[in-house]
Amino acid sequence: MSGLAKWVRERPLAFFLPLQALMYFWNLSLLSPWFDEADELIYLHTTLAHSVAVAASGGHPPLYFAMIYYWMRLPFGLDWAVQARVLSVLFALAATVAADRLWARYLPGGWRLAYLSLWTFSPFLLLYARMSRSYSFQLLAGTLAAGFLLRFLEKRTWRWGVPLILSLCLAMWVHYVPGGAMLVAANLMLLRQRRLRDAVIVDGAVAASFLPWLFRLLAFLPNWGVHGGNAYTLTGRSLIEIPVKLAYWGFSFSMGEAVPDVVLIAGGVVMLGAAILLLAGARRRPDLLWLAAPAGIIGFIGVARWNSYPFIPARMIFLFPVFLMLIVSGAATLRRLGPAVIAGMLAISLSGIWSYFHREGFRNKQYPMPIAEIAAKIRPDTHVLVDSTNSDPFAMQYALGPVVQTAAPEAKDIVQGWLADPSVHTIWFLRNTHDVSPEHLDRKFEEQLGASMRETKFEYEPFTPLEVRLAGVVGVKDAPRYFHELLEFQK
Repeated sequence: MSGLAKWVRERPLAFFLPLQALMYFWNLSLLSPWFDEADELIYLHTTLAHSVAVAASGGHPPLYFAMIYYWMRLPFGLDWAVQARVLSVLFALAATVAADRLWARYLPGGWRLAYLSLWTFSPFLLLYARMSRSYSFQLLAGTLAAGFLLRFLEKRTWRWGVPLILSLCLAMWVHYVPGGAMLVAANLMLLRQRRLRDAVIVDGAVAASFLPWLFRLLAFLPNWGVHGGNAYTLTGRSLIEIPVKLAYWGFSFSMGEAVPDVVLIAGGVVMLGAAILLLAGARRRPDLLWLAAPAGIIGFIGVARWNSYPFIPARMIFLFPVFLMLIVSGAATLRRLGPAVIAGMLAISLSGIWSYFHREGFRNKQYPMPIAEIAAKIRPDTHVLVDSTNSDPFAMQYALGPVVQTAAPEAKDIVQGWLADPSVHTIWFLRNTHDVSPEHLDRKFEEQLGASMRETKFEYEPFTPLEVRLAGVVGVKDAPRYFHELLEFQK
């Protein structure tokens, strides 16, 4: 064994952590802020109370938003979006340390390196760790909670029980989904060992810590029950959409979300191999299955009703360390198949990293939308209409300032006023090519503007040939060729 290989095997974190930091900090302004990011970046300019209240209305506890509110007031001199994303990267790097100390270090040398390689080069983590959202904080909380839970079950000492309680409290204050899912898993696993007293202590401590925010959670629950998350549906039918959400979750965890068509097709074989390793890992490590199954079911129920399929993986990020441990445990069991599958996953990961930094192959087209370039094309005009149902008004507002949303009650009158005003020569309309607006508002506005103005169309984020074909398979009629279009109307 060479000196470098021996050094990496003995000190893997010293090798992987700087490499991951270089990737994650590199060009943090690469992608324009998208819907949720842009909304957050806008209201973080207001007061702390307003920022927390807006987040609470969308189903978020206050911890992350209080932290980022004060973080944004630190005088680093960075771009507003970049500074917010730096905090997310720091959470992700902390999660890497936790993953090694609580997970990878318990594997034999070679498999520890396999785990950290899959983690470090994961295009899934790369995508979500560089967003100014709480995803990487949820990853950190889930990595800690699941790791401490396994140690507490194994050692049966409060040396591990106290950190478990603290990490579960942290998870609850970061987001209800990882907190609730991990708490359910902890109870089931403790009761499986007939440790009722320990379960009661853990539940009581977590409940006591969350009591000050409990009324806000109860106030939010009715909204969760009526939210359909149907802006991005492939089938338009809730039951059929469930397997789509499950498949997209598995695809994202295994391959990331920026994958060329040819790699995606070849990756189907690798995903099949990964599924085999997952089953083998579950047989070898039933404790992981007892953790992953209830936490996954509770988490999926919590997010599937609220979110459309492209946004499921990010909300399930807290289970990523368990997913990798099952993969690596399965590879250690199936010694012939395992290394080949892990090598395939790493090859796909490198492809995904390349695609991410070249803004190609994204399956959720909202993430790479060139909002900054679109805003530069529009500026200095101020007559801007945005499809509010299936486009990104918050991103446009962040880039340009106030815009008119199609669903606003006053939108029709404002547009009519623009048309009647002889000083208005240009009107811009940003819309999704898939019109799911109520009563086809997008089409009506386009017809209204096109009746008296000359229309020019600029198209953004083309769908790949594979995506167009798949859209037809699932029943999408006349599948569009582009994700978005900017319409310029001139008198």
